[in-house]
Amino acid sequence: MTKLLLAAVLSLGGALAPQSASAIQWEKCPPDPPFPAPGEGIECGTVKVPVNWSLPGGEQIKVFVSRSKARKQKLGTLVTNPGGPGNPGATPVMMAPEEFPDEILDSFDIIGFDPRGVGRSRPIQCDDTLVTKTFTPPATQAAWGELVAHNRRLGESCRKKTGPLFDHLDTRSVARDVEAIRRALGAEKISFLGQSYGTLIGQHYAQLFPDKLDRLVLDGVVDHGLKTAAAHLLDGAQEAERVYREHLDPAQSRTVTLLFAKADRGTLKHGKTTVTPHMLTVLLNQYLGTAHMKEVIKSLATGKGEVPFTSSYVEIMHRATWCQDFSVATTFAQFGKAMAAARKAAPGIRYNSQSTNFVLGCQGWPAKVTNPPATPEVKGVNALIATYERDLATPKAWAWRVAARIPGAGRVVLPATGHITYRRNAVIDAQKCVHREVTGFLITGKGSGTTCGG
Repeated sequence: MTKLLLAAVLSLGGALAPQSASAIQWEKCPPDPPFPAPGEGIECGTVKVPVNWSLPGGEQIKVFVSRSKARKQKLGTLVTNPGGPGNPGATPVMMAPEEFPDEILDSFDIIGFDPRGVGRSRPIQCDDTLVTKTFTPPATQAAWGELVAHNRRLGESCRKKTGPLFDHLDTRSVARDVEAIRRALGAEKISFLGQSYGTLIGQHYAQLFPDKLDRLVLDGVVDHGLKTAAAHLLDGAQEAERVYREHLDPAQSRTVTLLFAKADRGTLKHGKTTVTPHMLTVLLNQYLGTAHMKEVIKSLATGKGEVPFTSSYVEIMHRATWCQDFSVATTFAQFGKAMAAARKAAPGIRYNSQSTNFVLGCQGWPAKVTNPPATPEVKGVNALIATYERDLATPKAWAWRVAARIPGAGRVVLPATGHITYRRNAVIDAQKCVHREVTGFLITGKGSGTTCGG
């Protein structure tokens, strides 16, 4: 294939780029069980990127890329990431007709990619016997020490099995990979649709390469400005309590209070399972805002029926990426104070299990924080920010903080509880409204912002 001629040196926020980028050699996509084979117009390929962007001539890896070609007149190139960290972003594009609205399929070459360390892009390897061990919030210094030691052993096993890539899994490096993909595509500019963790990739790309970005949609937004473990725990707890108060009526709330009292005494049982306070908090976090919440509370209260207890271990790529993106290392004493503040902010549900698991998963993690929290203003970017009114994973407050750093960014709110607003199969009118707003913005570049259904 021909080479795309580039300037000898490109600025990459302090890193040098390779002098040239090879065009992607598109071919039939490999099988991706259990998903069906990609249809017509879907292609796959790879892009070489350096493991360490500060050493562009060093070891290279291949980032796996998929493309759904525009079915009609092409308006541009839309790069996407569906979230994670750890989700193979090439897969949704390989199933594009089931994942994207027809207007987007018609108008854009849609690009997906497996971020470094994920899926078909040199996946991280670790000691499987250590990966799924779970921890409850430690109540003693000894338990804290056990947690820290385990995380360190796990991380060192990943470093040993994965190699140098282990220390370069931060999101800033992923954003530079996106720029390498743009160059390999030969696109003058790209638009970017990031959802959940993908919003952090989009923010970093906008910071590093604003002149290469056409339109930016951030949906379910991560705030990279959170600088401490305490900040994560408090924000998470406040949002969990908001959702709790919205979805439980007074009678259900009284029942939960009684359940917690029994769990604290060690007398809450369901079948042969002794339900701990942590297990109860995890259950509530999992089912708040869903149709199953009422049944779960009733089953716990009566001891009858099914209760779907789940483990709360931290996915390995969450640790591998987040622990390089956020400075959440803390001490047992500091963690105790932060959890007390979270309990005070969330007397009903006690804390947000997602944010708590994230903080615990990074204690003792051996990789350095190579992409520490920052809040730069991003100018000259045409952006639209979408969020649910209540979101346990990425609170609306995060979305508005990020929007404030992007002057002129439009805002869309779906007044419900959930995570990721923009989906192909919109059901309720408010979802259809978000569909119209986001799709319209991507196609026209114009979006005034609205509260859908509000």
